[in-house]
Amino acid sequence: MAGPALDPAAEYNRLLAADESAAAEQAASLPDAFTAAGITFDGRPMRTFLRPHFVARHQWERLRGDGRRLLELAARVARRAFDGDARRLCAFLGTPEAEARWVSVDPGPPDVVLSRLDAFLGPAGARFIELNNDAPAGFGYGDRMAEVFARLPVFRAFARRWAVAYRPSTPALVEAVLGAAPPGLVSAPTVAIADWAEVKTRADQQILQSAFAARGARCLLADPRAMELRAGRLWAGSVPVDVVYRRAVLSELVQREDEVSGFLRGYAERRAVFVNSFRCRLSEDKAFLALLTDEDFVPLLSDAERTLVARTVPWTRKLEERRTSKDGQEVDLLRFVREHRERLVLKPAHAYGGHDVLVGDEAGAAAWDEAVRAGTGRAWVVQERVAIPEEPFPAWVDGRLRFEDLKVNVNPFYVAGAEVGAVARASRQAVINVSAGGGSVPAFVVG
Repeated sequence: MAGPALDPAAEYNRLLAADESAAAEQAASLPDAFTAAGITFDGRPMRTFLRPHFVARHQWERLRGDGRRLLELAARVARRAFDGDARRLCAFLGTPEAEARWVSVDPGPPDVVLSRLDAFLGPAGARFIELNNDAPAGFGYGDRMAEVFARLPVFRAFARRWAVAYRPSTPALVEAVLGAAPPGLVSAPTVAIADWAEVKTRADQQILQSAFAARGARCLLADPRAMELRAGRLWAGSVPVDVVYRRAVLSELVQREDEVSGFLRGYAERRAVFVNSFRCRLSEDKAFLALLTDEDFVPLLSDAERTLVARTVPWTRKLEERRTSKDGQEVDLLRFVREHRERLVLKPAHAYGGHDVLVGDEAGAAAWDEAVRAGTGRAWVVQERVAIPEEPFPAWVDGRLRFEDLKVNVNPFYVAGAEVGAVARASRQAVINVSAGGGSVPAFVVG
């Protein structure tokens, strides 16, 4: 096996460069292999690259452990903040009223069973920039991508020299969702994966539906608009549902509230268990990272928790007129934001998919000042920019093998604290998102 001083990514790239015909064959076969495996986004093969992402085992253990601790800490703090008053926490976060009404309904813990964390992985460990609790996607995609890459000839040649492993996420997800079923059922629970019929990630849900079926569980793909209450149960068509594995995000559900009234009543009246509950939205909110890192909320965390947050979460504040602490010094927040554009990122607190994120050193001064003015006092946050790792990724372009330095983030999954896997995304832009033109690859552990 190769020694730890070598670079697995460089070795994989070298194997591709040494046999361009194999690289060409892989580039030609991947779209068809992805389609056959159901790894499609909006009906087309998921955008990807010619090699997976590699994480050294010691980095992986720390990434996984820190991510799990941070996610569970955030969920606990969301229940303790403001003396447990979800309405007051929503007011701090700036949660839109249409969502706050549903977030404040408490079906009881756990609030977060499934999540995906967005992290940049550097020499000092992971820095987590977002928690994606509200209907996280990609569990099925990640496992299937790993299976496809593991069959590639170049990967098999690489694996003969390197100890390489992948931790699947789907089996743990199936057990966690089934385990959330109400006690006392006389038969196996029926699961509905609830999302819009036209959603672009339908294929990911079909992969998971197959996994439930392989486990012997009944699982339906159900549009929330076609679900209703009858005889004290929540129904998907002609089938009563015990567990809703919710993939429709809350912001879209409240936009169509009249169309999904039965679905929402089923939640409010606890006619089925929802995974995740709407309360997961509290600790996902980008402004929640401002709460975790803000000196005003220090009493909510233990010394060990504050150390974890300081090490893994970038400095984050709501964009508002105030004095606050930065690197041990008191500063005027808005003045600091205007004067240190190159070190900062502006984000809408409630958006997802990378929309409207403004990276300071990629924005002009005038655009930055206008964004600060427009976002002040609204549901926007400012976050310290994290150094984004770059790696050379191989791609087949115009009949040639080329290597391009791309920005990379790693997205470890969370499934009720179990040991699960991760995907990685790469892009030319600092805002890395598949729906915004980036590509996704499986993340393998080496060493």
